[in-house]
Amino acid sequence: MTRSVLILGGTAWLGSEVARQAVARGWDVTCLARGRSGIVPSGATLVEADRAHAGAYDALAGRRFDAAVEVSWQPRFVQEALVALSDAVDHWTYVSSVSVYSADRQPNTEASPRMEAVHHEVDATEQHYAQAKVACEDLTTAARDDALIARPGLVAGPGDPTDRFGYWPARAALAGDGPLLVPSAGAPTQAIDMRDLVAWILDAGQADVTGPVNAVGEQVPFAQMIETARTVAGHSGDERGATTPWLAMRRVGSWAGPMSLPMWVPAGAFPPIGAHASDRYLATGGSWRPLEETMRDVLAWERGLGLDRPRKAGLSRADELDLIDQLP
Repeated sequence: MTRSVLILGGTAWLGSEVARQAVARGWDVTCLARGRSGIVPSGATLVEADRAHAGAYDALAGRRFDAAVEVSWQPRFVQEALVALSDAVDHWTYVSSVSVYSADRQPNTEASPRMEAVHHEVDATEQHYAQAKVACEDLTTAARDDALIARPGLVAGPGDPTDRFGYWPARAALAGDGPLLVPSAGAPTQAIDMRDLVAWILDAGQADVTGPVNAVGEQVPFAQMIETARTVAGHSGDERGATTPWLAMRRVGSWAGPMSLPMWVPAGAFPPIGAHASDRYLATGGSWRPLEETMRDVLAWERGLGLDRPRKAGLSRADELDLIDQLP
């Protein structure tokens, strides 16, 4: 019998990949979305609806699904979807984030303390993303004690809209035989390839996995991640290391955003994104492709966009070279 899956989303990056892989498995795929973030993959059915408006789920009345995948971080949307649809879905997956952890204990396991939740009726902003995710988890588990709560960390792969992971292979390729600015020390990275994450989400749903799972990548030293990017890109220039205080004095940020070194987390700055236990992810069937493979595929995608394009995260090449010129 063909498996049916409902994706609450399906046109943006993660939701679109869930739909694409589910279609490739021969499943009956329905995506409920506004349809403004992109188009659903060929073979999936789009139900156009704005979840901010009343009656958003009316078009699904009377339908049953083997599985549902929810990706929103707005508590109100999550709660309303559960009220309208939960009884018609056999297995429910909520895609949360490791951002929910308060980092009182490391490495964070699924039982580690979380942040305080925002009120479920609040329209959350980016500033309260982590607290909103906590609220969404709580609403999900209150309605479905058999739900799977997937907690990804940094997600990488072709199509990544954040510009974080792709900065390093793209910059190494653009630098060529020229110098590359890198921080002299950084916390480990733990990127998971979107394709591996989504394959596990679908497999875990089919296997009726429940409860929270840190769906994170393999822990890789920051220097090793940079070296992999250089190897894949064929970078033959020098690495120019800069200390945390030196970079801070020049207002070079960490982790993400403009004028930053993406994915870099200085020691003691804030909880490392690479400090999350992956045992349950692996025990429930999760897997990791080689980092080199993800890097190669991301670099090919970055080349298609243009290696010297303006980025949401990272330094421009001009700013990078200016900083390199200032190094002692």
